[in-house]
Amino acid sequence: MNSASSSQDVSQIRQLLDVWCRAAAGHDIDALMDCYLPDVVAYDAIQTLRFQGREAYRAHWLSCLEHCPPGLRFQTRDADVQADGDVAYLHALMECRADDPDIDNWSRMTQGLRRVDGRWRIAHEHFSFPIDMRSFKGMLHLQPEGAASRVQPVPPDMNTVTPHLVCADAASAMDFYVKALGATVASRLDDPQGKLLHGALRLGDSVVMLAEESEQCGSIGPATLKGSPVVLHVYVRDVDAAFRQAVDAGCEALMQPEDMFWGDRYGRLRDPYGHQWALATHVRDLDPEAIRQAMAAAMPAGQV
Repeated sequence: MNSASSSQDVSQIRQLLDVWCRAAAGHDIDALMDCYLPDVVAYDAIQTLRFQGREAYRAHWLSCLEHCPPGLRFQTRDADVQADGDVAYLHALMECRADDPDIDNWSRMTQGLRRVDGRWRIAHEHFSFPIDMRSFKGMLHLQPEGAASRVQPVPPDMNTVTPHLVCADAASAMDFYVKALGATVASRLDDPQGKLLHGALRLGDSVVMLAEESEQCGSIGPATLKGSPVVLHVYVRDVDAAFRQAVDAGCEALMQPEDMFWGDRYGRLRDPYGHQWALATHVRDLDPEAIRQAMAAAMPAGQV
């Protein structure tokens, strides 16, 4: 490969990338698909592990574009192109931005290209995000080096809804949940008297917050209320082992684990602070009709 042909190839591939970005932003599915070879293999960051062939990838792109917010646009940064003969590869950072200020994230993109009949097109495409090893969530908030950082409205290691438990003696409750449920301490703030002002525990990919009971602040726990209508549902790998661990630590067994009609093995507990927990392991995949039939068989007549 001589330097002149290499420079020309790199220029053509960069032009193809510009066409790709404009077609994606303009929802021009035909122009977008024209960037790919018929036998393209794609690894997108969402939905499916692999898309084999242009038609399968087209259906995926159509589904994605239907849910795209207004003003969605794409741009690349730090694109590097290497070409030799009729084969090339490109890697870059890809920004996906919309009119909504909350829609602005960067992913990693790699493309493998082939020149067929004198024209470069994409033979392989791969998008990915790093993941947070604590929450196993995609780190869509990361910005390239040198880019202006911005505060995230939802902290990246948090989910949209987070339980906030009020407990009498919340400091001991925090220690108890570590022992009984295998939680880990994410953060803890005690006052000078040793009372827990705010705590956060991580259970799998989720966070549970805790605070000390305080009547003057309007925070009253279930022990004082003589019960709670709330049940916290936790999926675990082995419900029987997790249930035994919780009972051995001091939880009250309300319902031993059983195989349930919706496909879970499921049990219920009450902890010493009055909160109820449901522990479950999913053991069978059932469609809605199979669940309805199983429910009818499991429920006594008149209770369905």
